[in-house]
Amino acid sequence: MTQEHKGLTYKEALKIAKENGEEVVRAYCPMCGPNTQCRTYAFVKDGRLVRVAGMAEAGMNQGALCAKGLAAVEWQNSPERLKNPLLRVGERGEGKFKEISWDEALDIIADKLSEQKEKYGPETLAILSPAYREFKNISLRFLAVHGSPNHAHSGICAMQNAFSYFYTVGSMAFPDTANADLIIYWGKQPAYSGPANERARSLVEAKKRGAKIVTVKPSLEADGAMGDEWIPVRPGTDAALALAMLHVIINEDLIDHEFVEKWCYGFDELKAHVQQYTPAWGEYITGVPKEQIISFARMYATTPKACIETGNGLEHSASASSTIRAIASMMAITGHLDREGTNMLTMGGGPRPKDVMRFDLYTDELVDKLVAPEMPKAFMPFLEGPASSYFKTLESVLTGKPYKIRTLIAPSTQPLLSTRGTKTVLEALKKVDFFVTVDVMRMAEYPYADLVLPVATFFEMEHPFGMDGNRIIPRPACVKPLGDYKTIYHFFIELADRLGYGEDFWHGSYDEFENDRLSPFGVTIDEVRRHPEGLAVPFERKPRTFENYERAFAKPSMRVSKAPFLPQHKVALYNTSFEEAGYEPLPTYREPAESLTGAPELAKKYPLLLSDYHTSRAYSASWLRNIPSLRQIQPEPMLEIHPEAAKARNIADGDMVKVESAHGWLLVKAEVTQRVRLDTVMMLHGWWMGCKELGIEDMPYADGGANVNSIYDVSEKAYDPLVTAMSSQALVEVSSYDG
Repeated sequence: MTQEHKGLTYKEALKIAKENGEEVVRAYCPMCGPNTQCRTYAFVKDGRLVRVAGMAEAGMNQGALCAKGLAAVEWQNSPERLKNPLLRVGERGEGKFKEISWDEALDIIADKLSEQKEKYGPETLAILSPAYREFKNISLRFLAVHGSPNHAHSGICAMQNAFSYFYTVGSMAFPDTANADLIIYWGKQPAYSGPANERARSLVEAKKRGAKIVTVKPSLEADGAMGDEWIPVRPGTDAALALAMLHVIINEDLIDHEFVEKWCYGFDELKAHVQQYTPAWGEYITGVPKEQIISFARMYATTPKACIETGNGLEHSASASSTIRAIASMMAITGHLDREGTNMLTMGGGPRPKDVMRFDLYTDELVDKLVAPEMPKAFMPFLEGPASSYFKTLESVLTGKPYKIRTLIAPSTQPLLSTRGTKTVLEALKKVDFFVTVDVMRMAEYPYADLVLPVATFFEMEHPFGMDGNRIIPRPACVKPLGDYKTIYHFFIELADRLGYGEDFWHGSYDEFENDRLSPFGVTIDEVRRHPEGLAVPFERKPRTFENYERAFAKPSMRVSKAPFLPQHKVALYNTSFEEAGYEPLPTYREPAESLTGAPELAKKYPLLLSDYHTSRAYSASWLRNIPSLRQIQPEPMLEIHPEAAKARNIADGDMVKVESAHGWLLVKAEVTQRVRLDTVMMLHGWWMGCKELGIEDMPYADGGANVNSIYDVSEKAYDPLVTAMSSQALVEVSSYDG
């Protein structure tokens, strides 16, 4: 490795491989989401992966790999990898299975889906959505062709923010951090929450060039440690903070009058509306001093090159949609929209393969069959087609309302960990007619599945090509498969063919699937395979233009009608589309189901407010705890608690503590730290799996374990009424636990 770059060049990788009697293969890293972007060199010996290194030539990671990426060898070769398709032979929960062939497994699923389609209707199939994975679009195609709208999305990841942005400013509003003088990370963790890409690099570069960095979240994380100011907002109250800031900005006339006059709809209504949201009220709700709210609002409004990067943390509250609508409105009225150094509207990018989703099959009749609409039916389909709420889809198995989901397919998702209401989810998995899991590793739900299907990793079998700038990158197999595998793409393609959907699924041909995706480029998958370094396609990258308001604000939606996101072709400060559908036209604060200010009686018994993180330096959501090197980095679930709160409860750093809410209880260790608010405790989401190689046992899914999703409220008041976002706030008490 030279000093000029991180990672290895291909020449350097070849030299190392030759010295060690190994083969080196260009590969992608599979170790985090939302999709596979970081490129690596895979070193193979005797058909087995022995090491990985970052690829210096890669456009995304530029040779860098995080701890998760460097643990890919352990993950690939884990003794907990599934090896063969398994059919349940015992009672649900016993974990008794027998090995069967893939042909038998696919026949069983096809027969069951055909039977249920005839008897109950195709909509009784639901596919549980993982965090975004590249195979998602083929699973959405499968649902559409089968005749079901029930893509069960999490309600806590990405689409909630996206929906609110699109219906306020017409698109996402990405921060131009490279040119900003003020960067605000709001509910966002750029260091750990995704690939080793420009988000983390831009934070470091911004710090080097002297940009001011502000973080808004309940606890101080890695990005905040590099920041200039921390706004320690109470969990679930971000909408209140944004509305109080709007009060300051509007009343102090810190607005871009020309932009508001020409490109905003409903400013007068917004101005009257925010008068109730004073900084003093904001302090009461958020716990942020009113003086800090005022200075923060002024700082943002008066810094010409200021941008805000919002994260998934803002989606976990009963006011999720209003939070983003208020922040987007703030961007607009201050002129911080689609100008250099501000938040940029999305206007298309580099060359893209053909999307295999079937938007042509989405009809009003199909949308009307949603078992639990994630967003109102009037606004479906959205970016990922029609979608149902993940938890409410599972709940329908128990309630039968409006009808009962009969089959659940869970590809690379763990419903016992991924959504709230663990005890309800467990009951649904026990009672659903037919349940299939599809993954590379043992999952929490494994004992309750009727079929457990093992799929290949990127290292074991060819996967669909990737893109790196204007180059099409093949993803060849690198190693010998550890078991009897198919890729998840082959699973959906071959299952569709068995169901008689071959005409819509390339007649069962994986190569034709790839050729269809490649059709915009005029090349075939065989041509791509002949270029392991990547096949360049013509693409003229035009300079970025600014103030593309006329085009952006007229963008058609994905609804069947293709009506525009913004009917007035202006920023929707006052949203007439929402009003017509029976929802709040202005961003409005709703108390979380459990909060210190909204539930004072409950707070007498449970005086601390709990929330959670979804990613860390070692883990992505609910997986990777069984990887030894990562488990050594973060061996145990920890509860971050302020020193004063710990002292009042006679809790010392490292003590085992009981965390109890009105819905259940957890056992974790205390981490006494000033990085968290005095009235708040925080912990990492996703704990259940042990690490057999280190002798660590699995934990209970619910009471007595460390799965934070098991102790949240899942009543109707815990949802955002517009986007069914689920709250991640629970009132708790913490006490020492001596066993």
